[in-house]
Amino acid sequence: MKKEDVIAAATEELNTSYENNALWFEVLINQAIRSHKTTAKFKAWHSHLKAYDNKATLPDSWVRIKALYLCSTGTPLCPDIDYCVQNNTIVFDSALGIVDGTIFDFHYVGLNTNEDGEIVIPDDWERMLVAYIGWKYTRRYIKDFGVAIMQNYQREYQTQKLANV
Repeated sequence: MKKEDVIAAATEELNTSYENNALWFEVLINQAIRSHKTTAKFKAWHSHLKAYDNKATLPDSWVRIKALYLCSTGTPLCPDIDYCVQNNTIVFDSALGIVDGTIFDFHYVGLNTNEDGEIVIPDDWERMLVAYIGWKYTRRYIKDFGVAIMQNYQREYQTQKLANV
């Protein structure tokens, strides 16, 4: 299942515009996936990243970083000291003196991808992700939906998350 399928299901259920909410809903999907504690649906990956302007773009499928090494020396980098992650970007500490084109050895845990490099969301996660989007959307527009509907989505997300461990 693709992210677009989950976004379409959520926009239909919430009776809202796909075009106006697709980007935000994709961010919410990434948040839900990356906060999921399961290891059953994830697998270990390895790739190389190039840095430009003290940043490197992470692959779309990443969920958790296992290790990051400077290729030229094999030196491991420490999270929160040498770098931080912002959305799908690693931002390196300027004190490291990373020059453009520096290559890093990147080990991570992530979801499967298709031949186009897009993540493939497990089918049994659709309801969990739609409930997460519904929770966050109704929370933002609480005056339109009310507290009870928001809390129903929140409970459903938590129940689905436990069921998908």
